Amino acid sequence: MNLLTMAAALALLAGCAAAGAGEEVEVPGFAFADPAAAAAAWRPNERGAPAALAPERTPDGRPAVAFRCDMPRLQERAYWDWTGAVDLSRHGRIALWIKAVGDLSAVASTTLYFRSGDGWYGAGFGPPEGAWRRVTLDRSAFAPEDAPGGWRALTGMRLSFWKGQDRAATVYVGGVDGQASDVVVVRSARGGDEQRRQAEATATLLARAGADCMSVDDTDVADGALEGKRVAVYPMSPGLLDAEAAALERFVAGGGKVLALYTVPERLAGLLGIRDVGWLGQQHAGQFAAMRFDPGALPGLPAEARQASWNIVRVEPADHHARVIGRWFDAEGRDTGYAAVVVSDTGAYVSHVLLPDDAARKEQMARALLGHLAPPLWKGMADGALARAGRLSRWERFGEAERGVRALAARAGRRAGVDPLLDRATAAYRHASSLAADARYPEALEAASEAGSRLTAAYAAAQPSRAGEFRGVWCHSAYGVEGLTWDEAARRLKEAGFTAVVPNMLWGGVADYPSKVLPVRDRVARDGDAIARCIAASRKTGIQVHVWKVNWNLSGAPDAFVARMRAEGRMQSDNGGHEVLWLCPSHPANFALERDSMLEVVRNYDVDGIHFDYIRYPDSSACYCGGCRRRFEEQTARPADRWPADVLRGGPRYARYQEFRRSNITRLVRAVSEEAHRIKPWIRVSAAVFPNWPSCREEIGQDWGRWVREGWLDFVCPMDYSASSAEFRTRVQVQRGAVAGRVPLYPGIGASAPGLTAAQVIDQVAIARAEGADGFIVFNYDAALVSDHLPALGRGATAVPAHAPHEAPAVEWTLRQAGRPVIGEARAGLPIGLAARLTLHGPFRRAPRAAEGVAEVRRLDDTLARTLGPCKAGGAPVAARSALVAGQYRLVVRGTVTLADGSSRPFTARGPLLRVVR
Repeated sequence: MNLLTMAAALALLAGCAAAGAGEEVEVPGFAFADPAAAAAAWRPNERGAPAALAPERTPDGRPAVAFRCDMPRLQERAYWDWTGAVDLSRHGRIALWIKAVGDLSAVASTTLYFRSGDGWYGAGFGPPEGAWRRVTLDRSAFAPEDAPGGWRALTGMRLSFWKGQDRAATVYVGGVDGQASDVVVVRSARGGDEQRRQAEATATLLARAGADCMSVDDTDVADGALEGKRVAVYPMSPGLLDAEAAALERFVAGGGKVLALYTVPERLAGLLGIRDVGWLGQQHAGQFAAMRFDPGALPGLPAEARQASWNIVRVEPADHHARVIGRWFDAEGRDTGYAAVVVSDTGAYVSHVLLPDDAARKEQMARALLGHLAPPLWKGMADGALARAGRLSRWERFGEAERGVRALAARAGRRAGVDPLLDRATAAYRHASSLAADARYPEALEAASEAGSRLTAAYAAAQPSRAGEFRGVWCHSAYGVEGLTWDEAARRLKEAGFTAVVPNMLWGGVADYPSKVLPVRDRVARDGDAIARCIAASRKTGIQVHVWKVNWNLSGAPDAFVARMRAEGRMQSDNGGHEVLWLCPSHPANFALERDSMLEVVRNYDVDGIHFDYIRYPDSSACYCGGCRRRFEEQTARPADRWPADVLRGGPRYARYQEFRRSNITRLVRAVSEEAHRIKPWIRVSAAVFPNWPSCREEIGQDWGRWVREGWLDFVCPMDYSASSAEFRTRVQVQRGAVAGRVPLYPGIGASAPGLTAAQVIDQVAIARAEGADGFIVFNYDAALVSDHLPALGRGATAVPAHAPHEAPAVEWTLRQAGRPVIGEARAGLPIGLAARLTLHGPFRRAPRAAEGVAEVRRLDDTLARTLGPCKAGGAPVAARSALVAGQYRLVVRGTVTLADGSSRPFTARGPLLRVVR
């Protein structure tokens, strides 16, 4: 460590001793005397370029380090490691400046890691952009890997830049700070993934509500992280450490307040003045549908906040002047008598976690609770809410957003519907600003929330729509959306302009229908055949049903079934010899179980498609069981003497074992696809896949690019879940190249990702269209999607009825230039011979009688570049010669197909991608 770095580390350690709210402390590792010192301090991964001093400083005048990402030389990512002491135990957010120069598509996403003990804490975010950007990461977003030892004794950092396209870019990073806040969300290091997810979701909700909050771990509380803070938030606490409980008691004795959600350990309940009288699951659907509050109970509290909870914790007031201010009401509007919210002199309690549905009123509720617990927070929340009201899509301020939305509406021809919404949004924003200036903060917050909601509604209404695309939702529950029947859920999709639902009906070891192949979930006896109910409801509205299977994964499987799989040697093992709760893909009986369960659905139900998920290994550490060893040795006719060392990365047989892993997954895709199409030629076979092809071929054995090339998939759905639109765009660009127009590409949008707003979902739909995708699919169909995202999309982006490209008749395309076939790329300025022959082959349940359309060359964003002419199935090909300017194009036929019963429907058949270069 050089002297400058050591001095910065000592300053950091000294500053952390008194991390008051609003304070920042600089993380060392970015200030160096010369380029050699920077290169020595940051070690690149293999084949990586040395770090250097950035040629420019951050916007606040601090030095930065430059990291060159030469992605053609790298398989998966470029990363650099720095070693040094850091204590961030009292700072719950990390902020940094980042900028890229060069080809921005080289980097798909970024991860910042901190090394601790025998592991890491890592948080991902979007790719760097072409201008300096301040990124702020809450500690709740950092996932532990291996066995980290806490935030007090961090020993280094890693910056990872994940590969997008095979291009080169240089990333500047500097001005990295730990930040402290008045409101602290406490995450348990022992609580598991669910507790960490709830901590992150709660921190995101509070930030969206305008609160300046941060996250720390329970071990940090024991070390004094709450000193000087105002409110400690405990979402779904699994229990308190003794030292943590003592620190929390000192915090409350000193005037601090606690907000707890759902599970409440005894000492925490005592601090809040409540008594836990037991967990209660819902006794009928919709029992806990909304929280309704006593009129005037707290300033700024809404009358009601909808929430489709499926269980609660029952509590009673016991001490500290605790009183119930809100109760649970069911879907019929009846008072259940159970407490939803309790406040006391020391804090507040909510009897379930805050779910993302009815987001605006949840944010209003959160502000009211925080303002009640710590009145000095009101002003900051009002200022934050006013700033957030104008932060929309690519705009940062309300005036910019208002002008931008008007311009967007003008281009789409939608000013008549959008202008009144914008006028009301502007009036609400001005009113909120006036109220805030008069220190009427609760009223200002409500007006600011209204301004933001109306601005988002105007933005949604200003969006263009398009007809020739797939619009689907994944539904993780076989029984539909909590609180809705399948009939109602299908109707909501239809009203919002969606075309398909992909419901999760079977796993590796359990089915939600009367299966003869898999164990049947107990709920089927009570609620009936989930597939049959979903199909019956969807057929009434014309919504397609593509049944989704989670492959290999044994979550939810009956204990007896898991025990039998274990006894028969059919479970996976990781490379350390530990059991993994997944079926081993190389085991012949597991292959047959997976194949037969999916084909059972195809044979027995009138489904439109069958959908693979988890069609992979869990990660790079599996599977290395004894059965895999025997089968690998048999296939290769050679023993693996040092198992598993010979087949791990760096071992002499690593590459061959990766082929073995891939083949075990691929053979199932091929077998199901071929037999499903034989049983019902019209059925569509698809898969939810990892976004990072081709690196996922080795990481998880998922070679989906090959499945597309071989024609085993009829469409593909990469799970591009990201709150960063820049990352989403880069992912779609890479996937577009991998698919190359062979089958429709439907990128997956993660609406359930923490912090992803309705406007961001709209933006990602627009990006998918602009980058040449054939539609999109959204995760997850739940109460939040129903209340927030579907209405927003239905106002504009999905307002026009759609038809999916995978339902079109086949088109035979011929492309030639200078006497040679064109495969993907042509030269600008030279004529290209283009021919399209429309056929009657396609995924039709009833035989087609006729088809006709118009063949076109369109740009990636679907704007028309060249019309080739009309064509008819069975007729001569339509042909033309055209010189196209440099750019990317898609060959398309749009028309109508007439079926044997005389009915007709529109189609959009998209063909090859064509890149024209100078």
